[in-house]
Formats: sequence, C-alpha cells, structure tokens
Amino acid sequence: MKGEMPSDFDAKANEFIAKLQANPAKIASRKASQNAIEAFGPLLPEFLGGSADLAPSNLTLWSGSKPINEDAAGNYIHYGVREFGMTAIANGIALHGGFLPYTSTFLMFVEYARNAVRMAALMKQRQVMVYTHDSIGLGEDGPTHQPVEQVASLRVTPNMSTWRPCDQVESAIAWKYGVERQDGPTALLLSRQNLAQQERTAEQLANVARGGYVLKDCAGQPELIFIATGSEVGAGGCRMGQTDCRRREGARGFHAVHRRVRQAGCGLSRIRTAESRDRARCRGSGYR
Repeated sequence: MKGEMPSDFDAKANEFIAKLQANPAKIASRKASQNAIEAFGPLLPEFLGGSADLAPSNLTLWSGSKPINEDAAGNYIHYGVREFGMTAIANGIALHGGFLPYTSTFLMFVEYARNAVRMAALMKQRQVMVYTHDSIGLGEDGPTHQPVEQVASLRVTPNMSTWRPCDQVESAIAWKYGVERQDGPTALLLSRQNLAQQERTAEQLANVARGGYVLKDCAGQPELIFIATGSEVGAGGCRMGQTDCRRREGARGFHAVHRRVRQAGCGLSRIRTAESRDRARCRGSGYR
C-alpha cells in the first residue's frame, strides 16, 4: 500500500537493461515496451494495466495479463473507447493505493484524456501512460492519427515526466523510471515503426536516466550539433557519417547547449547546460 518497490527490482531491472544493450535489436519502441512489461511484470504483482480499446496495437498485454470482468481477480482492464474515463479511473486507482496502474492509447488520442492527464500530474499520482503510434511516421492512418503538438503539450505539463525513447534500451529505462517514480505520472511516447539500436558506452547507458546525454562526439569544437529524440535519433545518425559533428540525444526532451528540464516533483523549469553533471532525473483491432 505504501508503493514501495520490491527489494530486488533495481538489480533485476538493471540486469535486463544491460542484456538489451549487449544484444542489439531493431524493433519498434512499442514492442520494446511490451518486452519491458514482460520482464518487469512478474516482479510487480501490483501492476494493473489497461487500454482504451487498443491493447493489440499498444502492445500492453503480456503473458501474465488477466482481464478483469466478472472475475475481479484480473490485472488488465479493457476500458473501451473512452480515453478520459480510462485515465480518470487510473487516477482513482492510484489514489486508493496498493496498485501501480498503467494505461495505453494512441498518442494522438491523449487529446480526449487531457484533463485527467493533467490532474494526474497536479495530484502527483503514480501512473505510467503508454502512448503509441508516435510521430508522422505512421502516414497511412492520415493526419487525424498523426501527433504533432501533443509531444510539446505533454512536455510543458507541470510535474509530467515525458519520455520519447529511441530504441529498446531507452524504452526499458523509461519503464524502470516510470514504475519507480513516486511523485507523479510518466508518459512513454512509442513508435510503430522499427528503430535501430544505438551503440553506447557504460557511461552513456548510465546517463540515459538523466534525461539527455552525448551519444556521439567529435574530436574538436563542433560546427554543428544534431539534437534528436525518439524515432528521429536514427535519422540524425544517418548524417553522422557525412558530417564531423556532435549529436546530443535524450529520451525525455530536447537537449542542447542549454536545455529546459522539467524537475520531477515541481512545476518549475530550470535551465542547465547539457554538460552538467547535475541533470534532473527527476481504437479497435483494425489498427496495427
């Protein structure tokens, strides 16, 4: 009821993350998210998932998922096409205590849940919000399903921690952060298209949870800095072979020489240099 993590969670989660880094895979970050749920689910009996009629597309079901119906002993709620209701119910579950709720829908449909999402942040309630089908990369679904301004609006929501992971490793770290966070909700913005895994040193791997880090550097003073998050990190990497430059990348926001950091637990934005060591840590089956 206190929301405390199992004593062995940190060690087992870090072991899983290290294994992912050592075994590169080009997969969609929504699939990487499902793999993380599969790995963390057995460690977290308080996990209570759900989706607004998009579970097969959001990939938020795992082998231990049991739908809640007449049998209330399950751990997954099929909310139906009601994003606001889903998020508001999850807020109530979080307020009650004893469960760690996670919800899921398309990123574009956060618009239907907006007020409940903001209330979760204002109330500092622990909830992981999985938003898949990020970016205009899903062209065939048309502009009604292509999120553009939603990323920015989540980033500026006070006390909302917003992650946009670029590969399976960042996706797992984002999940670890989300379930460990005690003072507010965490939004995971995930792709449908496959994303190439990035090479990282041990130091870079440790820095992912800080929100931003230098992924590739040059020998001298850079003439150009690539800034990217999520699915665009791979696109920026294509230019690295043609330009001697430095690229900064991070799962939680835009990062450059100065960056705006949303400090977990407060509604203030602080400006810090990207070099700083004191970075904040702190609808239906027809879709695919």
